[in-house]
Amino acid sequence: MTARFAAAVVFVVVTAVDARGQERIGFERPEAWAMKYFTSATVLSGLSTPDTLPPGSIAIQFESGWLPPLSAAQQRVGFNGATPQDLNKTPVFMRPRLAIGLPARMAIVTGVDPPVRAFGVTPRLVAVGIEGPIYDSSTWRVNWRAYGQTGSVTAAVTCPSGVLAFRPGSAGNPAGCTAESSDETRLRYAGVELQLARRIGRRLLPHAAAGGHFVDTVFQTNAQTFGEPDRTRLRTSGIAFAASAGVGYAVSERLAVSADLFYAPLTVRRTPASPVTLDPMINGRVLVSYRVIK
Repeated sequence: MTARFAAAVVFVVVTAVDARGQERIGFERPEAWAMKYFTSATVLSGLSTPDTLPPGSIAIQFESGWLPPLSAAQQRVGFNGATPQDLNKTPVFMRPRLAIGLPARMAIVTGVDPPVRAFGVTPRLVAVGIEGPIYDSSTWRVNWRAYGQTGSVTAAVTCPSGVLAFRPGSAGNPAGCTAESSDETRLRYAGVELQLARRIGRRLLPHAAAGGHFVDTVFQTNAQTFGEPDRTRLRTSGIAFAASAGVGYAVSERLAVSADLFYAPLTVRRTPASPVTLDPMINGRVLVSYRVIK
């Protein structure tokens, strides 16, 4: 299986969805930037560990990423940058993962966020990655990885409970919310990346990764505004890029940890009259991996 074929398989699985009854918006609109931002936070990227999984081996993994709080200006994304949205829901992104060794020194990684509500957010996400070596010596390692994700996150973004104390249409409730919303965002992507790593002894692995992915996201509003149902549905798609760098460490023969700094250069036009600017997603990520079957 080649990297190109694997990426094509992931792309078909992730993007085979219903697209009826929705408004397409530009990839640089504020609403699109918010969807790109949180999609980037879930990209199955980097976090290399010193070990290579032999065929049939299984590792249980846990990934956690910090979600930096957004400023008031960054949260003003509704109605093409005119209305604030409640985007600071959770300070972290977490998911359990499972890695399985395949023949030809390849591996498959699956991450699942079950529908467990925390910080007012209910995720339903499944991410899959397939990776393999391009070059591997005693010192240097170059890998490819194809990855994708499908699923959604539900939260009160357009009408959080905090605005209901204010009169609809007032400064404290500009969207006119009359009930707490239950908005759904579909965070879907498919892409490929290259990973470069250098072994230092048996335990240490500094590494870096860079790649691109096709983002296809949908925001489904489920709110009551001015006493009427709001079912606005926005969809955007485009190419995004990401890079990461960090270090992996083998604590023991079975246990390994990795820490990365992640960067996604995201463009946005904050108002219709504003120029396009760069407002990136930058966060730190940690992975703990324990091999249960050698």
